[in-house]
Amino acid sequence: MKKLLITDVDNTLFDWQKLWYECFSAMSKTAIEISGIEANDFYSECSSIHQKYGTSEYAFVLNELPSFKRMYGDRVLEAMQSSIDSFRKARSKNLRLYPGVEEALDRLRDAGVTIAAFTESQAFYTNYRFRKLGLDQKVDYLYSPVDHDLPREVNSIRKYSPENYLLKNTEHRFIPYGEYKPNPHILLSIIEELEFNIEDTVYIGDNLLKDVFMAQQANVTDVYAAYGAAQHRAEEYDLLKKVTHWTPEMVEREQAALKPGAIKPTYTLSKNFSEILKIMGI
Repeated sequence: MKKLLITDVDNTLFDWQKLWYECFSAMSKTAIEISGIEANDFYSECSSIHQKYGTSEYAFVLNELPSFKRMYGDRVLEAMQSSIDSFRKARSKNLRLYPGVEEALDRLRDAGVTIAAFTESQAFYTNYRFRKLGLDQKVDYLYSPVDHDLPREVNSIRKYSPENYLLKNTEHRFIPYGEYKPNPHILLSIIEELEFNIEDTVYIGDNLLKDVFMAQQANVTDVYAAYGAAQHRAEEYDLLKKVTHWTPEMVEREQAALKPGAIKPTYTLSKNFSEILKIMGI
């Protein structure tokens, strides 16, 4: 079966928004309690750093907060260790694939379907989640933005050799830094690079604007992962908007796309990822 399935990752294969919210909330609550900083000041400084690095999950945000640098000098990580521990505990508890994803990916590959993942999340974070979620065994190709620069001290906090942090089965390829969905040209370049035809390709994602609209602009069969749409979870989404790297224009475009009828998917998965099997003829 010469077919290509390109899947979004965050909120399509796992609940990224819940994972981010639980981790960031746990870290923030502890950091604010330790430091006594005003919550709004904390969020504002986090937002500035996220804007700088182009990601809302910058792993070293505490170390670069101006207020914490003034308070603790070069001892920020030491002072914030319990906050970091809170983040890691929440991550361990909440990093899970959606039900049915693992089995569906296995059936797709058994049927000869080539599977590629296309995400906006940067390499450092996507790589970690692929390894921990077992996706390194399930996905043939991963396309993500190149990474932001890492602080010099990152090597000193890693416990294992560099080889332990590499994907072993999935081939990790990169899209240009600073490019965001919806970008039909990148989607088309992925299809061409993998030597497939547009008519043999299916694209699935949870975001009407970034995923469905992008696929439609590229004339690729689009599938809306409605089960993963998370913007309606107001508490999570509101906190994300407070500290996001998104520009106001990006937020406004996404809100417009959520208006009923603004973007109409060709196919919709209402319950879970495994519904893709019928669409793929499996």
